[in-house]
Amino acid sequence: MKVSTLGKMVFLSVVFLSIAATCLADPFVLRPKFPKVKPLTQGDLAAKYDQAIIVDVRSKMEYDVIHITKAKHIPMGKADFLALLEKTRAKTESAPLALYCNGYTCAKSYEAAEAAQDAGFINVFCYDAGVMEWAKSYPEKTVLLGKSPASKDKLISEEKLARAKLSFADFKVKAQNTSAIVIDTRDPLQRAKESGLDQSKNVDLPNVRNIPMDRLVTLLEKGEFKDNQLLIFDAVGKQVQWLQYYLEENGYKNYAFLAKGVLSAVEAGAAK
Repeated sequence: MKVSTLGKMVFLSVVFLSIAATCLADPFVLRPKFPKVKPLTQGDLAAKYDQAIIVDVRSKMEYDVIHITKAKHIPMGKADFLALLEKTRAKTESAPLALYCNGYTCAKSYEAAEAAQDAGFINVFCYDAGVMEWAKSYPEKTVLLGKSPASKDKLISEEKLARAKLSFADFKVKAQNTSAIVIDTRDPLQRAKESGLDQSKNVDLPNVRNIPMDRLVTLLEKGEFKDNQLLIFDAVGKQVQWLQYYLEENGYKNYAFLAKGVLSAVEAGAAK
C-alpha cells in the first residue's frame, strides 16, 4: 500500500511539473536567433503608441485583413524596403520605430528590425507578440477588414482554421463531387520564379482553376461560387488563413483548405 501511494505521489508530481513547464514555456521562440533585435512588449507598445512609428512588414493581403490602426504598410519582401522605411522615418529620428508581423513564430519583423539596424536606423524595436494578440487586447486600435474598432468575435481562432484544413486524401475525395470547385490561389509569376521548389509543382487533381488570391477575394465579395463547395489550396498552407476571413465575412460556409498547401500533394506523390 505504501509503494502504491508513493507511486501515485511521484506520478502526480511529474504531471504537475509537466503542466508547470508548459505554462512557463517562453512563446518567443525566435528571440534567441535575433540577439541584436530589441523586443517590445505589448504593454510597451501601447504606452508608446502615440509617439511610435509603427510599421506592418507583412503582405498586402495580410495587412488588408487586419492591422494596427496607425501602422504604415511596408512589406519586408520589397526590394526597396529600407528606402521606403527611411521615407517613413529618418534613420536618426528619435521616435521609436516598431516593426511587427504575425507573432511568436513569424520571423519577418525580426528580420526587418535587424536589417533596419544594420542600415543605420536607431531606436528600432520588434513588437513580436504580433497583430492578433494586439487585436485581442486593443480592438479599438485595430482595423479588421476595413473597420475599426475590430470586432473580437470575428477573429478566427486557430482551432477554426484547423477544422477547415483537410489532408490530401480527404481533399481529393471531396474534389470528385460535381458541385465542388478546386481553386489554386498561387500567382503564376511567383511560381515561375520559384519553379525549382516543391510548392511550385502542379497538383494532380482534375479541373483545377487558377485564381490568384487578389482576384479570388474580389469574386468572393461579389458572391461568386455561393452554390458550390470550394476546395482551395495555396503554396504551403499559410495564406489561406487570411482568405478565411473573406469567406466568413461574405457568408461562405461550404469551403475547405488543403493542409500544407501543395506540399501536402507532394508528400502524397500527387504533384509533378
